Amino acid sequence: MSFIKDDFDFKLYSKVLTFTAFIIFLEYQFGLYSKFADKYVFSNYIYIINFIAFSIAYFGVIIILKTHKTTKVILNLEFWLKSFIAIATVSLYIGYFGYNGIQFSMPYPAKRFYYYTANNLSGIFTLLLPLVLIYLIFDRNKEIPFYGFSFKNFNLKIASQLSIIAVIIAFIGSRFDSVSEYYPILERTSHKAFANEVSIPHWLAASIFEFAYMFDFAMIELFFRGIMIFGFVKLLGPRAILPVACLYAAIHFGKPLPETISSFFGAYLLGIIVINQKNIGIGIVLHCSLALAMEFFTIYN
Repeated sequence: MSFIKDDFDFKLYSKVLTFTAFIIFLEYQFGLYSKFADKYVFSNYIYIINFIAFSIAYFGVIIILKTHKTTKVILNLEFWLKSFIAIATVSLYIGYFGYNGIQFSMPYPAKRFYYYTANNLSGIFTLLLPLVLIYLIFDRNKEIPFYGFSFKNFNLKIASQLSIIAVIIAFIGSRFDSVSEYYPILERTSHKAFANEVSIPHWLAASIFEFAYMFDFAMIELFFRGIMIFGFVKLLGPRAILPVACLYAAIHFGKPLPETISSFFGAYLLGIIVINQKNIGIGIVLHCSLALAMEFFTIYN
């Protein structure tokens, strides 16, 4: 609460909320991003589409911060290089489809399991490796190791308390029709067909997918709460949280509207937590708890 009390500026927050609400309204009213993303989902154009959409969300708030009289931000060469590389990286990560080019003899729909699992694990190459390079070039001498992706300063008590809250939120969210129609992700993967094809138990196939699903959330936290906060806080101060929150809402375009709206506020609160804790571990635990609980509650809904 002290962070919000110290950082809160009614006019600034109103501008950011209005801008975020506007781009969410445009997307869910007209589907501008989703139409192009669906059309070019397996084309290299998807990376350009992502870059444009994500840049509008992130740099739109940066412009608000820069033009707000009481906010001081440093938009130097390091900021522009790092931010453009970061947005390009997440554009690749979100839209990557290269794993579809790997051909092997497995009948459909069992092959769907491979595609879903590979999609979640592809962040090893499309996100983790680029972030390592960015860290080595720009941030290797900072006091916070690898953008907070470590056990240092990890608070298990707070993580446990927030996980309970996440489970409650997932339970409430699963009651919405738009959410229960989208989840659980596991049911889309044809994990049972895959398990039958390779002669393994259904629970093992489900566990493999859910592990990959959780890994993907760890990568999301490394990007949105790691580099986009710890990598920019020295340039933007604590206000680094605001453009990340808007960007985080933008990557949820195409998902249920309640999830997209809540993602903005969730990103803001998680941003406060990681700045205070100097660690993204709590964000990873919280995100994974929320996702697993959503899977569970919608499976048995």
